[in-house]
Amino acid sequence: MAHRRSILFLLALGLLAAALPAVRLRAHGIGKTQLLNEPAGPYLVSAWTDPDPLRADESHVVVGVTDPDSREPIVTGVEVTVTLTSVDDTSVVVREDAGTDSVNQLLYAAEFNDRVAEGRWRVDIAVSGAMGSGQAAGFEVDISPARGFNMLWWGVGGLAVIVGGWFVASMRGEKPARDRRGRPAKTAS
Repeated sequence: MAHRRSILFLLALGLLAAALPAVRLRAHGIGKTQLLNEPAGPYLVSAWTDPDPLRADESHVVVGVTDPDSREPIVTGVEVTVTLTSVDDTSVVVREDAGTDSVNQLLYAAEFNDRVAEGRWRVDIAVSGAMGSGQAAGFEVDISPARGFNMLWWGVGGLAVIVGGWFVASMRGEKPARDRRGRPAKTAS
């Protein structure tokens, strides 16, 4: 019985540990379309922002680069730079080299988490590679205030309390069996 409890506890602990990366994985769900096949020198560029609305604590720009002749995505050999410039104060510029997206390897992602403030921002995308370089037509986005505490953590914490409570309860000693009249069962001597 103790072996079974240990296995169940390890399984529950594994499920809890598996839930934690979900916070990070949900970041690049492509998001809201901002540009679609816009020329950027010898390339076509598409861009999405995620989440919708963007927030100061979580702002992602996902970029797709396409060969205009074959209409095939270009996944290697290009550098994608995303620049955010504050509309209110153009001296505030945040630049990020976009890396291959962790969820969709055909896209490039730039994260600006906790690097931008609330307000209106201009987004510019530059692409350079073997075919040349170019800059896509930019677009403006509104950044909302930071969300604060993520509600998912309440769920993860609640699950941890339930698993911990179950573990403590299961580790208590077994009570002796009772017969049908409520008296302790007789043990064989």
